[in-house]
Amino acid sequence: MRIKKRGSGFLGRTVVVLLLVATFVAALAAPAGLRTTAAQDVTIQTRVQILHASPETGKVEVHLNNNEVADEFEYGDVSDWINFDPGSNRVTITADRAGFNYALFDVVYPVPAGNDYRMIITDSIVMTSVVDRSPIAGGAARVSIAQASVDLPAVNVIATKEKLNFATQLTYPKSSEYTTVPAGTYDLTVKLADTDEVALTVPGVVLDGNMVYDLVIMGRPNDEDKPLKIQSLSDTTTEKNAATPST
Repeated sequence: MRIKKRGSGFLGRTVVVLLLVATFVAALAAPAGLRTTAAQDVTIQTRVQILHASPETGKVEVHLNNNEVADEFEYGDVSDWINFDPGSNRVTITADRAGFNYALFDVVYPVPAGNDYRMIITDSIVMTSVVDRSPIAGGAARVSIAQASVDLPAVNVIATKEKLNFATQLTYPKSSEYTTVPAGTYDLTVKLADTDEVALTVPGVVLDGNMVYDLVIMGRPNDEDKPLKIQSLSDTTTEKNAATPST
């Protein structure tokens, strides 16, 4: 598979980042159907996990409200879950350099209490989402696909043997709706939506019961150094009638 890569990198797309701040804010401020707390009770746990999925940029530092939460953060790195206060939060991502660490991304946005959030650093923007941790019936798993590869056209993601559609016509920088599937081990195939050409095969993806998975397509087509791959990010579901997310 040969796909022509775009010429501009992360820094060349800074303007795009700023233009998409409104989308970034909306994604965090209004998680439909998930936990919202009118009083913004800070005793309710609120967390974020960060993935560096940008092949075009090097090491970065990530700050929440001017507090550094990730240092020397490189492509492929995944942070631990980071607790932070809900409400108005400032996210700043700077290039980790020997000299001046100039800002790549800087925005203030509102965050409702009591949710787990994903933050995916990509070549053009920062993708954000709320993890749906509601209980799952029957010990099944919940899965979403995030298309974080800027040079990859629209794709379909299927579980080969089971012929389950995990995502259809998924374009960068979007994520599919969560879908519930039986717990088990799946062989995934990523195909170009327009041609049905196989872009990536990922055997042996384990999906445990009562878990939530965000499967992130990242990397570059036709690149031996940072090839296409799927990074699995997992989270637990909440117990029925639980007041707070589990740690």
